[in-house]
Amino acid sequence: MNRNQESPKGFTLVELLVVIAIIGVLIALLLPAVQQAREAARRSQCVNHLKQLGLAMHNYQSTFGIFPYGQQTEVGGNTHRRDCWYQRILPFIEQRAMSDAYESDPAEYVMYVAANVRTAEVFTLTCPSDPGAPGHGASGSSTSFQGNYGMSCGPGKYSFNTSTSPATISVTSMDIVGSDPGGMFYRESHNSFRDCTDGSSNTLMAMEGIVRKSGVSSWGETGGYWGGAPHGSFGISVAETPNTSVADRLYSCSVTSVPGAPSHAPCENGNSGGLPGRWNFARSYHPGGVNSVMVDGSVHFFADTINRQTWLKLGIRSDGQVIGEY
Repeated sequence: MNRNQESPKGFTLVELLVVIAIIGVLIALLLPAVQQAREAARRSQCVNHLKQLGLAMHNYQSTFGIFPYGQQTEVGGNTHRRDCWYQRILPFIEQRAMSDAYESDPAEYVMYVAANVRTAEVFTLTCPSDPGAPGHGASGSSTSFQGNYGMSCGPGKYSFNTSTSPATISVTSMDIVGSDPGGMFYRESHNSFRDCTDGSSNTLMAMEGIVRKSGVSSWGETGGYWGGAPHGSFGISVAETPNTSVADRLYSCSVTSVPGAPSHAPCENGNSGGLPGRWNFARSYHPGGVNSVMVDGSVHFFADTINRQTWLKLGIRSDGQVIGEY
């Protein structure tokens, strides 16, 4: 053997550890960027879904001269009690076959129509950023599709304080299932563009909510289109800003807190707690705010930190107030 021949070189333990540390740092830097890119893609898809929802509402309005009601008044003995805007716009979101099957079903309550109709997932009405979507909420003894979007109802009962400049709005009741709560959609609402006197670009049409937990009985959570309408599931209140820590108040919640959601998405069981009023607030898993579609069909991102008075004015269709920048 030639003693002058150099021995093969290899990595020392220190060099190997340094390489592993460098790779670890690169991965730590890369993962957040990948996650941000994925969220950006999901948020973009959510925006597109809201645009499609806005377009469907416009097509409905063009066909019938008005927007669909938020929810229908229940009448004993009628078929399809608890029908809401969701069932009305099915033909306008490429769900004509589902709509025909629904309309021909003789069930008295919407949560008891054929299972293949009420469990069918309509991806257009879900937000990909929500880990629980599409939901499968349980209304009574039936499990049905649950989406992410609710119509803008307004704040509830409110009054103006004209002694301030500009005038400020005070909310006296956040109930959205009673009489006209000020927004575009509510029980037996029959509004059109002409009723949106504040301007279609200054008035909210629909917003995001979250799916708390699938397969658990609940009445009234956002997107519970198959039976929860009279308990608030058809709409969203603007009485509080997006992702508020103030609890939604429903007939019953699937869960009362979601640790992974912004502000934990608190929820109060109004029925068992003997609490008056029913409402949901805008919520999403997008960092810092929610997407919403306006009456003119444009989609905007509203930060959690939006001024509450501005948010209230955006949610009321005819308050005559100047909104300004938002």
